[in-house]
This record gives sequence, C-alpha cells and structure tokens, in this order.
Amino acid sequence: MAENKSNTQTEELIALPVVNSIDYRFASGPIQGKFLEGLKEKKFYATKCPKCGRIQTPPREVCAKCVVRSEEFVEVGPKATVANYDIVYFASPDPLTGHLRSTPYASLFMWLDGSTPDDCFGFDLKPEDIPKLRRGLRVRPVWNEIRTGSVKDIIYFEADE
Repeated sequence: MAENKSNTQTEELIALPVVNSIDYRFASGPIQGKFLEGLKEKKFYATKCPKCGRIQTPPREVCAKCVVRSEEFVEVGPKATVANYDIVYFASPDPLTGHLRSTPYASLFMWLDGSTPDDCFGFDLKPEDIPKLRRGLRVRPVWNEIRTGSVKDIIYFEADE
C-alpha cells in the first residue's frame, strides 16, 4: 500500500496485458460465400443490380440504391484504380489479433476494373509503395500462396506502374 499526501492509504493497481479471444464460426451466406470462394481462385466477384446496373464489390444481396435483390454475379478486377486513401502513422491494435500494426500503412479505397464508380473496395497498400500513392494510381492484388476463401487470401495491393 502506498500513502498519499493526505495520509490516507491508496491501493496500488496492477495491470495485466491480455489479448482476449473468442472462437466463433462466421456464416457468410451464399452472396458473400461466392465472393470468398472467388478469392481462392484469384477472382473478384460482384453483384449487378437488375434495375440500375450498379456493380457492388464486395457483392451484396440487395442494391444499396434501388433496394432490389441482386442475384447476378459478374467478375471484376483484379486490377484497380485508387479513388482515395488514408495513410496511418499512429499504431493501433489490429482488431483480429490485438497486436500493434507497423506504421505507416495506407488503406486504399479503389474501383476494381469493371465496377461502377460509386462503389469502392477497400484494402491495404504494400507499405513500400506509400511514396507512390496518389489518386488515380493503378494497383493490383498480391495473393497469398495458400488461399482458403478468406480476405487474408490477399496480402495487399501494390502499385501497377
């Protein structure tokens, strides 16, 4: 016990670093399942709205504009054009692992080739390519050698120039 200036005792606090883990199974459903299965084959699948023609990546069951069911799949990408980006210099914990990420890193908002301009796909950029980063930069995915149908099948996107 420690004593403070008013002669009352205070309790010393102990901090224990812990990374909590919850095991669970995520059911993707048929629409996201098609997208994830495509990643195994190095393909990006999107849904096409039957009413307005909007192509949504990742695919969605319902068009975000028309609110109608979208069941037609089209292949888009794999290359893309950077629409916008964020460069992060402050290390924050990865929500999946609890470990701090290396900084700086860049998160891209991009249009996969063949998608509609109002629908951006997000992913990280290869850290070494940050000096090249600008709107309009052409990028391509770098795939994991072993793909399992997960977003981790893509390591990052890199400059395609």
